[in-house]
Amino acid sequence: MSIELYVVTPEGVLVETQIESMVVPGTEGEFGILPGHEPFLAPLQAGELRYEAEGGTRIVSVASGFVEVTGERVTVLAQGAVSETDT
Repeated sequence: MSIELYVVTPEGVLVETQIESMVVPGTEGEFGILPGHEPFLAPLQAGELRYEAEGGTRIVSVASGFVEVTGERVTVLAQGAVSETDT
């Protein structure tokens, strides 16, 4: 089972992929998201967003913004973001 991930900045879409899970740097601390997660909207703090896709962990450094979770999609709206690594 997977969920769609979009990481969007003022410059455009940085990430558009199917993921298995992710960890997001929220203002109240890190939190995890899995497919089927309850819908919610939360503020982001600057930090590392990590997600599992295609058998590996990917890291995106994000600036402040928001994350919206629906049953089938996670949308990260960040002031800025840089894709860092594939591990």
